[in-house]
Amino acid sequence: MNVRADSRVTWVDTARGAGIVLVAFGHVWRGLDGAGLISNVPLFRSVDAAIYLFHMPLFFFVSGLFFEQSVRRAGIVPSFWQRVETLLYPLLIWSWVTAGFLMLAGSVTNRPPISLTEALLYPFPPKDVFWFLWSLFFIQTLASLFATARTVHVLAFFVASFALLLALERWPFPRLDFVTDNLSFFLAGVLLTRSGGLRFGLGAACGPVALLAFIACEVWAAGNWSLVGTAPAYALGLVATLSFCAFIAWVATWAPAWIVAPISFLGRASIAIYVTHVILLAATRILLLKLGIGSLPVHIALGTVAGVGPGALLYVLLKRWALLRWFGLGRDRTRAADRPSPPCGKPQAA
Repeated sequence: MNVRADSRVTWVDTARGAGIVLVAFGHVWRGLDGAGLISNVPLFRSVDAAIYLFHMPLFFFVSGLFFEQSVRRAGIVPSFWQRVETLLYPLLIWSWVTAGFLMLAGSVTNRPPISLTEALLYPFPPKDVFWFLWSLFFIQTLASLFATARTVHVLAFFVASFALLLALERWPFPRLDFVTDNLSFFLAGVLLTRSGGLRFGLGAACGPVALLAFIACEVWAAGNWSLVGTAPAYALGLVATLSFCAFIAWVATWAPAWIVAPISFLGRASIAIYVTHVILLAATRILLLKLGIGSLPVHIALGTVAGVGPGALLYVLLKRWALLRWFGLGRDRTRAADRPSPPCGKPQAA
């Protein structure tokens, strides 16, 4: 089979698509634990650790891939205002949407009901999954200052940030810990693009080797869940992220389009899925419990589908009606390389 000409972008969208499904599943999994539906604590911890080992770094990593191209094309100041539009604006409006749901849902969720005042102040500071938008805004603003720097200087910045992360495990900066925890993963994406390595994973043997490396990291995380947030987990998180992306690049290049295209579409719709999925999967869990359905597989399957499907549909409709920009879900006409890539956050169970 011939290598597709658009594989450099296709694999990035495909990685985002696979990642956003894991985002929904991970939050369904945590929500079920918060609702007391998972009695096997070691099982919960193992699955949770395997997911969170890499899917957070994954989205920071892919966010760095095309970032410098965008800054150089638009300029530092215009790119700053673009980030305000694509990151801070959706943070505000979708934080308020989520707060409205929590206020109306009251005590039926896994957390205490919030007041009107708390709902109005919900974005300050960012809560739930929305901390990521703030963190990515901060990281990209910092990284824009290095967009024209020599690669050796960016490499030194990456090495220093990752070495300090491994040494300190969590930097002691209130409200900035998610920034410092993930800065080096973003810089790894920047460096991959600078090195011309966006086509990594295309060799015949690279996919299977990358998959084996990824599985090894996941097995370690599942068996060592108590070490999440420590230096070994961050180090293996980088290996898992790179090996996962290398495997996805291999699959996106050689697999039939009917397999890759749906996952790649979810990657393009990932920002819409990201900002809506917590409400949708929580509402699904609440409805199933009201109906007396406590089956774990049913909750996982329907919750994950509910977390992904409606957000993807919303993206399609708003794109068709040229309303993506108004809802903070992207530009209605945009290049693939300019799309922001949301990740999963670490919200409380909704």
